[in-house]
Amino acid sequence: MADKQTKYFVGFDVGSTTVKAIVVDVVTDEIVWSDYQRHDTKQPEKALEFFQRIESDLEIKKPDELRVFITGSGGANIGKYVGAKFVQEVNAVSLAVEKLYPNTGSVIELGGQDAKIIIFKDDPETSRKKKIPSMNDKCAGGTGAVIDKINAKLKIPADKLCQMGYLGLKLHPVAGKCGVFAESDINGLQKSGVPAEELMASLFESIIQQNISVLTRGHTLRPEVLLLGGPNTYIKGMQECWKYNIPLIWEERKVQLPEGVAPVELIKAPENAQYFAAIGAVEFGKDEGEEVGIYSGWQGLEHYINVGREIEKKTLSGGSNKGLYQSEEELEEFKREYTIRKFKPAEFSKGQLVQGFIGIDGGSTSTKAALLSLDNEVLVKAYQLSKGNPIEDTMEIIGKIQKQIEDQGAILEVLGVGTTGYAKDILKDVLKADVALVETVAHTQAGLHYYPDTDVICDVGGQDIKIIILHRGRVVDFKLNTQCSAGNGYFLQSTAQSFGFEVEKYADIAFTARAYPRFGYGCAVFMQSDIVDFQRQGWKPEEIMAGLANVLPKNIWLYVSQIPNLAKLGSNFVFQGGTQHNLAAVKTQVDFIKERFTGSGVEPKIFVHKHTGEAGAIGCAIEACRLYKIGHRTDFIGLDKVSKIIFKTTRNEDTRCYFCKNKCLRTFIDVKTEIEKGKTYDEVKNAFINKKEFSDDEIVNPNSKVPMAGDTKRLIIATCEKGTVEDIGSMKDIKKGLDEIKKLNPNIVDEAAKLAWCSWKPEVFNPQIDEPKGIFVSGSKRREYVKRKELIENRKNIVIGIPRVLNMYQHNPFFTAYFEALGIMPGNFVYSDYTTEELYKAGAKRGSIDPCYPSKVAIPHVHNLLYVKSKRKKIDFIFSPIVDNMPSELEYAQAHNACPTITATMGVVKAAFTKEGDLFKEFGVEYVSPFIQLNSEHLTARQLFQAFKDRFGLSEDENNFAVAEGYKAYNKFVNSLKERSLEVLREIEREGKIGIVVLARPYHNDPGINHEILEEFQKLGYPVFYQDALPTNPEILDELFGDEVRAGNIKSPFDISDVWKNSYSENTSRKIWAAKYTTRHPNLVALELSSFKCGHDAPIYTIIQEIVERSGTPYFSFKDIDENKPSGAIKIRVETISYFLKRYREDMVQKRKKVQQIEEKLKAMEEKMRSNYLQKEKRDIFSYPEKITVTNGSKQITIDD
Repeated sequence: MADKQTKYFVGFDVGSTTVKAIVVDVVTDEIVWSDYQRHDTKQPEKALEFFQRIESDLEIKKPDELRVFITGSGGANIGKYVGAKFVQEVNAVSLAVEKLYPNTGSVIELGGQDAKIIIFKDDPETSRKKKIPSMNDKCAGGTGAVIDKINAKLKIPADKLCQMGYLGLKLHPVAGKCGVFAESDINGLQKSGVPAEELMASLFESIIQQNISVLTRGHTLRPEVLLLGGPNTYIKGMQECWKYNIPLIWEERKVQLPEGVAPVELIKAPENAQYFAAIGAVEFGKDEGEEVGIYSGWQGLEHYINVGREIEKKTLSGGSNKGLYQSEEELEEFKREYTIRKFKPAEFSKGQLVQGFIGIDGGSTSTKAALLSLDNEVLVKAYQLSKGNPIEDTMEIIGKIQKQIEDQGAILEVLGVGTTGYAKDILKDVLKADVALVETVAHTQAGLHYYPDTDVICDVGGQDIKIIILHRGRVVDFKLNTQCSAGNGYFLQSTAQSFGFEVEKYADIAFTARAYPRFGYGCAVFMQSDIVDFQRQGWKPEEIMAGLANVLPKNIWLYVSQIPNLAKLGSNFVFQGGTQHNLAAVKTQVDFIKERFTGSGVEPKIFVHKHTGEAGAIGCAIEACRLYKIGHRTDFIGLDKVSKIIFKTTRNEDTRCYFCKNKCLRTFIDVKTEIEKGKTYDEVKNAFINKKEFSDDEIVNPNSKVPMAGDTKRLIIATCEKGTVEDIGSMKDIKKGLDEIKKLNPNIVDEAAKLAWCSWKPEVFNPQIDEPKGIFVSGSKRREYVKRKELIENRKNIVIGIPRVLNMYQHNPFFTAYFEALGIMPGNFVYSDYTTEELYKAGAKRGSIDPCYPSKVAIPHVHNLLYVKSKRKKIDFIFSPIVDNMPSELEYAQAHNACPTITATMGVVKAAFTKEGDLFKEFGVEYVSPFIQLNSEHLTARQLFQAFKDRFGLSEDENNFAVAEGYKAYNKFVNSLKERSLEVLREIEREGKIGIVVLARPYHNDPGINHEILEEFQKLGYPVFYQDALPTNPEILDELFGDEVRAGNIKSPFDISDVWKNSYSENTSRKIWAAKYTTRHPNLVALELSSFKCGHDAPIYTIIQEIVERSGTPYFSFKDIDENKPSGAIKIRVETISYFLKRYREDMVQKRKKVQQIEEKLKAMEEKMRSNYLQKEKRDIFSYPEKITVTNGSKQITIDD
């Protein structure tokens, strides 16, 4: 209650982008004043303005006529200067909802940089509603800031944006996780001609799906649903999107809705939604004591703005008071060492023939080119911003290279051309270049050329970050920012521009700061929120820019790449990429790396590449030169034809691909390089571009919707191989070719993923049960007999659903053989689908298991069984065992346990489907998840008997029989794969090929978990081996491990104690053993797969890499596999690995040739020595003196030689 002095309650909501306030009359409880405005990063100033206007408009005589209750992200700080009581935001919103909309079941509020969902549930103990709140924490994806960020690019007027819809519009894939990646997707779609209405509708969909899957935490949004916050209040399309998606969830989950009310009417956006937090703050204040929240006037806030903020800035922010350098001398020394010297192009004499190699880096925002000599010296360079078409950009940039030569009167002869960047393949085809080099390799080549001992390349561009880790001149791992954009140069650039500075001046301005605020590293959108706070505290633009430069290396190494221990990577670092022109960014990176080496006894060597912006172009030119020197001669179309390339681009519904369900839109680029005699270039170009009608005689592709004449070459940009052709016949030819390659290069991992779900035809136990007879047989015995007989007879009708998850990819043959041996029919096993994005999204709304993707998909797989599979075939049981320890061939290991996250997962799955009512019961399904110790046949038999004796009417004898059959099937499954692997291994030995051993856990066999990465290697001509099915026959084990066993280094071929003592986790130990196996075979290389945040894999990353590399065997890895399938990053990684495997095989062949030559020479030498020796022997045996004198009686006779 208010005291007699109080006339008004003030509710104040200071958000990340806006300030909202209401004033409520204490007598009438009516709102008498309200306002809502953006504060444009000036929270205190806007709040001060509001308080002054409230006093003036309401004619407040004394401050204590007001009691103020404040909420929002900036409320606590501002409130203390005006006497306000701070109210936690979730509480404030909840109180407003309970007052204004008491029937509300859920609240969805989207703010500028935060998102929250509150679900209200009845509490039977208190008879009141309890609230289950959830808010975003680490990422601002899915908030209003993302809409602002996209709209800043699209420049849609605010009133038009508010009227943009969702229903009936075509949707396109847009990243929901990160606002900057969403922006990248939108940019790409915009360039391809997607209209703004569809772009925004797609963005609304991604934001809403992100919030449903993440913030609901598996709870169901309960009706009625209130939509609060700016985006939900003002944007029509956001409301339509919620109203479309939420009823689908209600329908699936059979949520009871009020009769006679359409579901969309239960989703409401109140007119005063923007004021709910402020209204709730007032409601909170009504129950507070009279002395709480008494307004002290606005003068304290004004003093804070003018004076106190400067003090707070120094004491509370944790800022540095020394700037980015300690002394002017230090800064000058740094600049001397790291300023990139201005490039001076080579000079040529008139008439000189200049021979060289052109490298072209066709990036998404710019194109770079370099001309290198036969000695790999950079002669000239060129750079230009992209005009949106890589062919046009390339024509111009090659012209610039040519002009720099010919302006000096010299003549340019191109000996080779290399391309890299996102347009590399198109440019290779158009120019007939010698090599299209993946950008990681191009950057590596350029780095190693100038800095041969490089261990790490840190390439920071506008929106991408590449950390390339090298060993012996070969890429062993690299990190790409596929999950988050934090740490890139674009954020520095956009911040500088927002302050009115050109990015080229960033370093000069940042170096003027003698203090800077400490940003928390992480999400770029949250850092934007920090900028707002720091501006409120009074930090100047140059100080904020210095602070952002300071946090850059933390974002690169700790947040995006997650490599805190830099010293383990090596000591030679090379910086590349456009951001490295910013000396403030370079300074903080250098200081960060040096700090990480403190106490290591090693001084890191750090270089900024002398051609940092053109490293990619230089690298692919170096590769073209290398190919030339080993005998390759170029097919380059020539400089004259480059300048006269004619092309036109088509991307519309006529280019859509229908060869699979994705129906992707493709880009057709039709290219013409020949000019007919008697016609000018402009005549031919205009006729080619404007030609719409073709005669039947001209058309060479009659089945295409986009006709083409015979003198034209068509390039098709598509997302997969199928899309690169137009007609079904050509597609079938491509598929046939790929199938042939795959047949010649088997993928044992894929075969294992399929065989795991086959029947292994165990022997079936035929239980004999005698009917109890006689007058002394009790009724209970008779009933027991009848019940067991019914259960036995019913076994053939039982249908068991099994989710295709986790270690079931290896253990399923055991369990299905067990069931089949008991009489379950082979056709009565129903498996969930293989993991797909659609399956994951459909089930992820039930909840999420945070640690790793293989665990996360478990809930969607059970969802798939219930909502998809059971509709086709009624399921009686869902069987999902908790296997604690596993069968193993390994010897002398500490234990054979499964990962504890994996064992806990199936219990969490059960909870997800029973937390809001028992869904299993609703579907008439029993969820059976027994605890199994599969490494012990005795314990397994006992545990399965306990689980199924009453369900199946089991006897111990038949249970033991079925368990034995299960182990037989399991061994058949493993041994059949080993036999297959042995065939393939012997084949690659004979052919001198390379095979890839996948070091991974059984569930990485799921193509949806491994993102079909392994198939990409298979298509490139590399057989793929499964680590748990490597051949282990005595002969091959002796070849690989025999010497070590005999020397006493290991106790058996299956002993890993020489390299890993902590052998408790079975799958971890198997990876280590397979790594040892791989290093001992000359035809095998290692590829490690690991899921994002895998706690059991993390400790052995270094162990495995060292085991493999110590032998000289190539080691590669994918260590960040998650639900996000970054197709571009996967392609880059696969192409990078493929390049080094190709080089490795070339070296292997050369080495083999040298060995063969040496052996042939030794053999010839040995034969010569043997021949000489035999001749000498003959001479010794058959040689005589020149004269022999013999005596015949009394007569002597002399015989000459």
